[in-house]
Amino acid sequence: MLTDVSVTGSAARGAVRTRLPSAGMPAAYGLLMTPAVQSMVAATYVRDIGTSRAFYELLGFREQSAGRAATSAWLSLHHDELSVLLTSTRPPLDIPQLPLLFYFFYADVDAVIRVLGAAGVQVTHTGHPPHALGGEVKVLDPDGNTVLLGQREPSASQPPAADDGATVRFSLLREAAALVSARGGIGHQCQVRDRQGRPCPNRAEVKLADSMGDRAWVCLVHADEILVTVPEAFIACEDGQGIAAFLSRP
Repeated sequence: MLTDVSVTGSAARGAVRTRLPSAGMPAAYGLLMTPAVQSMVAATYVRDIGTSRAFYELLGFREQSAGRAATSAWLSLHHDELSVLLTSTRPPLDIPQLPLLFYFFYADVDAVIRVLGAAGVQVTHTGHPPHALGGEVKVLDPDGNTVLLGQREPSASQPPAADDGATVRFSLLREAAALVSARGGIGHQCQVRDRQGRPCPNRAEVKLADSMGDRAWVCLVHADEILVTVPEAFIACEDGQGIAAFLSRP
């Protein structure tokens, strides 16, 4: 049984912030009342709706409705009160593989693992982190995006968790670095300096950016430090054209 789903990105943040000007002072952030969300639909673009539907059916979802037009299509999948919306376009959008697309929590993750194994889906065990004491695994969807499956608490039928020392723990930063490496890497050092102004000797592995427009290629050590201490920072992507195509319109 699927119990809940998590999505990544800024949409997961709880409060809404807006800039409020004040006399004689720089613009400040004001905290508004958080809206009461009644429901949520997790959506993702896919290259082939049929292939992706088969994958999500292995995870317990079932088709509820669908639609198709000349250049686009969509499919709504449900599991109890949870929903996933698959969308596609023709020609397909050039969307990079994501280091974490969805996180699904199950009441019995071992049962889901058996279903996936029987279907030939490769499953990577990532141990028993604090948020998934009943176990956590990583799978790839048909488009190569990472999907995590976890169980919040161990069940009575599960044996005691073995030592996770040899288990590959999931790391969003390592996933992003692996995607960069798969595209050939970047071939230069981390751009962050220490407090004495000395350059970091480590190889740059991921690109970070912030809401002010600053960007830097950094090593995983500095990436972890920046993401923890700078709320505006995020993992950036070199794929696609971003908003440049919109800004260059005549």
